[in-house]
Amino acid sequence: MDYQNDFETWKERIEALPLSEVKLPNQPIDEVTASAETLAIEAIKDKESLAKAGLDITFITDLTTLSGAVRYCQAEWMSEYRARQEAQKEWLEQSPEAYDLRDEMLHHFSFVFRNNENVNKKVMRIREGGGHADMIQDLIELAILGEKNPEPLKLIGVDTLLSKAKITSHNMSVLLAESNGSKEENSATKLMRDKAYTLLAEKMSTIREYGRYIFWKNEDRKKKYLND
Repeated sequence: MDYQNDFETWKERIEALPLSEVKLPNQPIDEVTASAETLAIEAIKDKESLAKAGLDITFITDLTTLSGAVRYCQAEWMSEYRARQEAQKEWLEQSPEAYDLRDEMLHHFSFVFRNNENVNKKVMRIREGGGHADMIQDLIELAILGEKNPEPLKLIGVDTLLSKAKITSHNMSVLLAESNGSKEENSATKLMRDKAYTLLAEKMSTIREYGRYIFWKNEDRKKKYLND
């Protein structure tokens, strides 16, 4: 099955769902989609009775493609989530070294530029602030400041830290952005999954409602329309 085609079929309708109507999955997505596909098979058997009761039969035919769209959205979200979780793990592993580099450079800069009032003021300003984003910015600012005033740093053999600071600042900025992105409330991909799930859940609920109504005296068929 081509779940991406299913998604493209439903994309506009998924995106159009108002935020106020979005529901969060209350069971694993693979179980929801499997139930939807099973329900579609059972409902097709009863489509004439369901239609006679007033059900829009497109609800039944929609289940298969909408289920595929949900599977696609779930796969996209899981891919993003795992990548961001990995970035978060890497951040936790690498950030202590980045902080150490920043602190070491501030230590050297404060000493070698202690008698240079202009540069020392800039070093003191860089020392201000806190947090991950500030550390990343500190590294690039120290690197640039050092490149403009390299001689004192060369004398004590720490000028090689400048290029390392630039590379570290860049790499850590990427990791921080990806790591912060792992927060679910900020994910457009997860929202798309939740919207797709909501549409599917609503159609399943409607079909089951009609099924239970029709087969209220037929326990065997009624069971096919009970919630999992």
